[in-house]
Parts: sequence; C-alpha cells; structure tokens
Amino acid sequence: MSETDDEAQTSREEDVLAYEIFFWIIHGMSDKGVVKVSELRKLYQKAVMKNRSIQYRSLQEMLKIVNKNLAQWQGWDAVLQDDRLTYVNLNEQKTFKANVASETERTLGVLKNALMYIFVATKPNSTHPGVTHEELMSYMEASMSTHPDHKLTSEHMELLKKQIAPNARADFIRKGYLAFTKAMNENEEEVFRYEWGPAALQTVDPVHLVQMFQKLTGVDATQLTEQLERAKELKAKQIGEVKRGAVLPTRGKQI
Repeated sequence: MSETDDEAQTSREEDVLAYEIFFWIIHGMSDKGVVKVSELRKLYQKAVMKNRSIQYRSLQEMLKIVNKNLAQWQGWDAVLQDDRLTYVNLNEQKTFKANVASETERTLGVLKNALMYIFVATKPNSTHPGVTHEELMSYMEASMSTHPDHKLTSEHMELLKKQIAPNARADFIRKGYLAFTKAMNENEEEVFRYEWGPAALQTVDPVHLVQMFQKLTGVDATQLTEQLERAKELKAKQIGEVKRGAVLPTRGKQI
C-alpha cells in the first residue's frame, strides 16, 4: 500500500527535524561538551508549532532515532543526567569534548555537509540544476547553528562566507570543490546556483556522501534511490578516469 500525501509529508518533515536535532547535538557537544534537553525541546516545539497539520512523533521517539544514528555513525552512547545529555565515545570511552576536532577537520566537515546537500538536493533534469545560493546558505546555517533561531553568529557566518560565496575568492570555489553559475529570473534578479566543482567530481566519493546523508537523517533509503544511482554512476566514472590516467590517483584523498 502506498503512502498518502499526508503521510509522505509527515515523513519528510520528521526526517528534516531529526537531521536538525542530530546536528544540534553534534555542535552542542563540540562547543560545550553537553546538550540541554530543554533546548532540544524548544527546537522540537518550534517545528510542531510551525505546522500543526503535521503529526510528529514525540520528542522522546525522535531522540531514540537520532541517538541510534549517533551510535552507528559517531560511535557515541547517550548519557542522561537531569536536563543534561552527554555522550561517551564507545570506541575510546571518553567524551567528545576531550577530542575536539582540528581546524582542518572542521573545514572538511563543512565541505562534506555542503557537497552532501548539493548532491542530494540537485534535480538533474531541471532547467536549472544545482541549488541556489539562498537554499545552500539556509541549509548550512540551520544545520550548523546551535541556537533556537537556527542562526549563526556574525563571526561564524563571515567564516562560512569566506568558504562559500559566488565569487572566485571563496575557498571552496578557489579550490575547485564548488562551482557556481549566474542567471536572471523572471523578475530580472540575479540568481546564483552551486554545483560540484571539478575537484569534487574527480576526488569526492559521492556514494559515501549519499550513504552518510541517509544515516544522518534516518530517511528511508528508498527515497534516495535516484541519488544513489547517480552517485554510483559518478563513482564508476571516477574509477574509469583514474585507470585511464585522466586523473592522478595521488591528486587528493577522497572524502
């Protein structure tokens, strides 16, 4: 039996909320080493109040899904004390705070996040493939922010703009991981769109990123069939070009 439109919408909205909670926890642990359940409850209530037609499962059930993904993907086990959630690294038996990511790792995380969203959200048969600047920045801010309003501080936003912007000086553009195009819409306004750049198309494992998106969000794998097939085709092309010598295998690590 196929899903009704209402059931499909609920599933999509819950996937988005689970993804936001996942990243909220990641960044909360990175910044403070702890996550307040009351803050997660505010995030949950904001989503519930935004669209009352959506019948969300309870926060407790959502957290079960998120914590299962955190255990599978990060190797973290949740520890609840009063209003505080902390996480133990099951692989090393220490908290995430004790092993803060380096600047390079954080930059790589931002790049992976951007490439993952662009690949999954791109509609290949669309008149204008890729994602708009506004769509990408909105997603990046929402997934990276640890604040209830899903906004980044001015300092973090400026750093993000240095990495992602529709100009040749932006880090990810300059290094060839992102590419952008400019077009005019029906209102004669400039619209910038991002796609994968040549460096990403040659060295980034698209299958890994689609699988990572599925694990992070908990979205049903059947909803990513088109993206996974497209990722497999690109990866096969990458392997073929390396074998033909068109791309040096030492050019860069796949991410």
